Amino acid sequence: MKFSSLTQKESIIHAQHFAYKMRNLYLKDENLFYQISDYLPNAIHINSRNNLDHFYANHKVYTKSYELETLVEKGASYLPKISCPIFLKASLKKINHFNNYNDFDSICVNPQKLKINNNFEHVLSNKLIIDDKKFFNISTFMHEEGFLGKIYADIIEPIHKTEQIWQQFQSLTKQEKKVLRLLANGKSNNDISDALYISKHTVHSHRKNINKKLDTSNLADLIKFAMALDLLK
Repeated sequence: MKFSSLTQKESIIHAQHFAYKMRNLYLKDENLFYQISDYLPNAIHINSRNNLDHFYANHKVYTKSYELETLVEKGASYLPKISCPIFLKASLKKINHFNNYNDFDSICVNPQKLKINNNFEHVLSNKLIIDDKKFFNISTFMHEEGFLGKIYADIIEPIHKTEQIWQQFQSLTKQEKKVLRLLANGKSNNDISDALYISKHTVHSHRKNINKKLDTSNLADLIKFAMALDLLK
């Protein structure tokens, strides 16, 4: 699990770096960007910060599925028809926060679950700000990623399986999330106590609350929740 987790994180970091470089290419030489965009294996689109409607989408978006082609043509109002409701709610909340934060150097990692050729598939998008009006997006269809895609689905799917589980996940306090991340990194109660400057009894209470809220008692599941937390934050 540790190897898989590390590989997944490295893959996400690599995708973020590539998205950052492509956004900068667009800003530096828009014509060159358009020349190479259709030859890339990633889905790339540029949309409005105001209403998420599309300004541009590359060949990958148009040829991947009729649902995505329709999304580009009809705009964001079509999203509810092709999105998992739980994912869409979380995604819009995350995008809104990213938009308001207005950091041109940050990247919004946005997990989605979209209908692709009549089947719901996991899509991981990296979103950056271009200017006051536009977002830049590069998306990866995780079912095309083989082993890494299966790991990703295994991490994310349990969180969004039902509205109840999602609400339980969201109910974690800020301190409980810190404890969860430390547990997932293999830290003991003593380590967590020292790192967060809290008593061992408090750590134990946090762990009890985490297990109750997430309805789990084993470390493997806690690691999955911690990784999902990093993706969804």
